[in-house]
Amino acid sequence: MKNIAMLFFGLLCFCFACTDSELDPLQIDKLTKGSIIALRGTAVDNLNDISYRGSVDKFSLSGDPSTEKFEFEAAFLSDDLNSLSQVDVYARQTETGPRVRVTTVPGSAFVIPSDDKYPQAAFSIPLNDILSGLSIGLGDLAENDYLFIECDLTLTDGTIVPASAIANSSLFESAHFYPAHSLRYLAVQ
Repeated sequence: MKNIAMLFFGLLCFCFACTDSELDPLQIDKLTKGSIIALRGTAVDNLNDISYRGSVDKFSLSGDPSTEKFEFEAAFLSDDLNSLSQVDVYARQTETGPRVRVTTVPGSAFVIPSDDKYPQAAFSIPLNDILSGLSIGLGDLAENDYLFIECDLTLTDGTIVPASAIANSSLFESAHFYPAHSLRYLAVQ
């Protein structure tokens, strides 16, 4: 019994004497929630509208592209609401094609509305900017084609949160929450 008590006492001393948080491979004490932007406003309603076919906005192939804009509102969700430096918005013609930057929205554009606790910003990107960035015209698109829009975050500490980092598909199935990192822009007649 004395040996068991000494063994237990020795293990207890060993456990408390050898703690070095820098040697913790998981660095649990330094973990924080991720930083992401989430859709707000009419874009969320559009996702649930069958005529938008899973996109947040649509444009007319027969209309004047100079009057069309890809528009949505997003809220910045993070432990540190002042950590957003900028949002870089990219476009792709295909889901796996090359990305081109079409605009950058500064973190200062995100302001906290009176009825919410998270800063929000409105995005408005002219269709002509997207088409010229992709080096295509309306004639290169067919009805029900998508243009793919992606948003990468740059935080004030230099960390970049790419759209590809948002990989939990269950987030995209929620009726109440939709990350604004990978979006679709639908071509209609």
